[in-house]
Amino acid sequence: MKHPEDQRTIELPLDPNRAKKRGRPPKDDAMSDAERARRYRARQRMLPKDEWNYEHVTAQARAEIGRLLGGLADKPAAEAELVTQWAYGMFLLWDRVTAQVQRPDDRRQLLALVSG
Repeated sequence: MKHPEDQRTIELPLDPNRAKKRGRPPKDDAMSDAERARRYRARQRMLPKDEWNYEHVTAQARAEIGRLLGGLADKPAAEAELVTQWAYGMFLLWDRVTAQVQRPDDRRQLLALVSG
């Protein structure tokens, strides 16, 4: 409220019926508690259930390369080439992940699997 003869002070648009909210203003894309919990559970499912070790990673890489390269003769040439490149990519991933603890025999065997 200002004095009626005061020409320099502006009138603030105050609504006496609306109380001012406390805290941070809500976001437009705020998630509900259920959505937040769903995302948390999905992240937890993606985490490994046990400790990973060299043998486990090597066995998984060997199995995946075998799965990718199995039945290449039945596929068209372009698709066979693509799947071969995926298998080589799997080898490169294994090579990078296990770089510090690799055994030369494992590397040789996986490379032989990929190069056919």
